[in-house]
Amino acid sequence: MFAEVKAMLTFITGNDYDEKIVREIRACVMDLTRTAEIVLPGEVNITITEQPATTSEPERVIITDTSTVTDDLVIATIATWCDMRIGNPPNYDNLLKAYESLKGQLRLSKSYTVYGEVTTE
Repeated sequence: MFAEVKAMLTFITGNDYDEKIVREIRACVMDLTRTAEIVLPGEVNITITEQPATTSEPERVIITDTSTVTDDLVIATIATWCDMRIGNPPNYDNLLKAYESLKGQLRLSKSYTVYGEVTTE
């Protein structure tokens, strides 16, 4: 998931924003699942490990992604969130509208929600 989302962010080159992308992916997942009550088709599991500098190599960040979400609509929604939240995009308002529209599509689909299910205990 991380690589797919990063590839969709056309303004990003190199690894300078990798940690920020991971944080924003996590924030978007929280917005979708907690605020909008959307159920993602799979898990989002991205970890950041800082590898300390050695005498032969500088300090570096290792990102491990074992996410199982492969749904194109979910990935596009997360990428739009990241595009909107990283940097200071001149088209922020359009990105916000696009994100809200994508989130709305997820909320209206039975594939991504638990609405209508009845549980008995």
